Amino acid sequence: MRESTFLNGKKLPFYFLISLQFLTCIPTGYKRGYRPDEIELANSTLFFPAVGLIIGGIIYLIWLVFSSLSPLIISALILTGWVYMTGGLHLDGFADTIDGLSGGKSKQEILDIMKDVHPGAKGTIGIVILVLIKFALITGIVTSLRLRNLVYVPVLSRWSMLLGCYLIPYAREQGTARFANLIGYPQIIGATLITIISGIFLIGRAFLIPFIFLTGFSLLWALYFKKKIGGFTGDTLGGHIELSEVMALLVFSFF
Repeated sequence: MRESTFLNGKKLPFYFLISLQFLTCIPTGYKRGYRPDEIELANSTLFFPAVGLIIGGIIYLIWLVFSSLSPLIISALILTGWVYMTGGLHLDGFADTIDGLSGGKSKQEILDIMKDVHPGAKGTIGIVILVLIKFALITGIVTSLRLRNLVYVPVLSRWSMLLGCYLIPYAREQGTARFANLIGYPQIIGATLITIISGIFLIGRAFLIPFIFLTGFSLLWALYFKKKIGGFTGDTLGGHIELSEVMALLVFSFF
């Protein structure tokens, strides 16, 4: 049974700063070292797509500054900035997810492997392959000058992750991602509206194509981990964001 939480409208700016602090390395200048509780983190998920839009905006600025260089160099700089802004946190979760799924036979074995702070060989190889695929897809978008599509990718991926963890429970009794069990209708509806409005503004009605595609991906991802380990973990959320970005880039490579 999913718990519920109260969304205080007067604290929306505070929730936004928490989401920015939680998802990125961008300095917020607010209560340095402050550690939000689970309710505050759950409420901050309303702004996860908005944080994705900020990431996309910085990606666009990187392109503007270095637009005179070759597409390969620009793509490398964009990818570097992209990873730096998130502190590599999602890539770490992606690697741990691969290690857990490839090395564990039971639910508990998978969870134990994911909890190990040392990445395995398969997880490391997975990161290398993922980064190479991202680089190739980003290069294609940069070459075609469809930068608005690129700006929208971080928005979609963070909304997709939010939808995925909303559909299934947290797989552990305790952990940093347990706050997602408190996500309710106000957060998911608000985040969806931000995603839709951003999509219309950036690319018009064509946003529906990747939006529907990522919705389907979230459903499949959630069902798979519900069956495999009983729900989501912090690592699977990071993996979800990374693969959602790849899926969105792939869809945008066709138009």
